[in-house]
Amino acid sequence: MLLRRPAMHCERCRTDVDAQYEHPRLRRLARYYLLIPIPFVPLFPIIGSDYVVMLPLMMAYMLGIGPVLTLVREKPICPVCGAHVVTATPT
Repeated sequence: MLLRRPAMHCERCRTDVDAQYEHPRLRRLARYYLLIPIPFVPLFPIIGSDYVVMLPLMMAYMLGIGPVLTLVREKPICPVCGAHVVTATPT
C-alpha cells in the first residue's frame, strides 16, 4: 500500500501542493543500488583471483554511487512552478 505524503507548502506559489520528484521511478530503483552485488557473494573467491578485470569493474560500480545518491537525496519540487519544496505545510 502506498502512503500518501502530506501536502507541502510552496513559497513561490504561496499555496499547498503535492510535491513531486523529477525522477520518481529511477529514485525508487536507486534505493536498491547497494543490493546489486549480493548475488555475487558466492563468487567472491573467483572475483578476488581475477584482479585484471574485476577490480576495474568494482571501481566503476563504486563510482556509480555518486549519481545514485544524488537521485535519492533530491528534494521534492512543486508541480506548478518547479521550485524546490523544502518546508512542510505551515500551521
